[in-house]
Amino acid sequence: MLRLPRILFATDGSDCAERARRYAAHLADRFEAALHIVHVEERSADLADVVDVKEADILADLHAIERGESVVAEPRVQERRVVHPSAAEGLLSYAAEHDIRLLVLGTHGRRGLRRFVLGSVAEEVVRRADAPVLTVGPGADVHAMSGGTLLVPVDFSAAQEALLAHAREWALAYDMELVLTHAVEVEGVPDVYGLRSDPPEPDALADRARTALREPAEDLRDRGLDVQVEVRAGPAAAEVLDAAEAHDADLLTIATHGRSGLDRVLMGSVAETVLRQAPCPVLTTKPFGRSLVEASAPSPNE
Repeated sequence: MLRLPRILFATDGSDCAERARRYAAHLADRFEAALHIVHVEERSADLADVVDVKEADILADLHAIERGESVVAEPRVQERRVVHPSAAEGLLSYAAEHDIRLLVLGTHGRRGLRRFVLGSVAEEVVRRADAPVLTVGPGADVHAMSGGTLLVPVDFSAAQEALLAHAREWALAYDMELVLTHAVEVEGVPDVYGLRSDPPEPDALADRARTALREPAEDLRDRGLDVQVEVRAGPAAAEVLDAAEAHDADLLTIATHGRSGLDRVLMGSVAETVLRQAPCPVLTTKPFGRSLVEASAPSPNE
């Protein structure tokens, strides 16, 4: 099951941050989590500090929930202004100090006095955070998660176990349909020193991918989930984005470290592209660090 004792919501006052706030408030209410509302004010290093929020214009109306939504209990809300020379570093330091288990950010921010550009900050936070991160873009609707569709791109990397565990528990919590998708990318070996290799047969690779997805899909079905499996052919990032549009996904969860070359240094080109362009909120997970998933009972086949 999902366990979210502490959630950090980063705000810069933008419209996109306001949409992300709705997700953070909803999750904090549903899972009775402590909600840390954090604004980063970028200043020189000698002034780095964390102080109580005083300015009403920075966090105005953060507790105002649209009609029909429940309100996070005031004792569980902590509002903080972090003074730090780097917005991303300020958020990451705060998250580590307060043992934050989920970070919620908007993907597009605003410039101006005492405002940070949340888009670039979000990418750096996703890249470096050791906890899952939920990024929310324009047009996202928190109510759509319940009974909606959760898209899970699978690349058969070491990150798959953690990815599927988070997808499973999120789908169970919100009664979501799961779509497991894999993109088969076929590339020939370049002609180097007179050696040439023909690319593998796409249909054969697709069949192998479907076979590999069969076991995790059955395990998810054994836990009472509705699961689709699809294998696509083409560049992974483009196919994931097309799948999100085709299935009208309400949430997409992806591993931030795949099989790309510098996968322990960079976020990974696929995850980075998806994060920037996804038509729905994106939950990024890692095969290491903090997890939202508590140990659960074994499936009926175990």
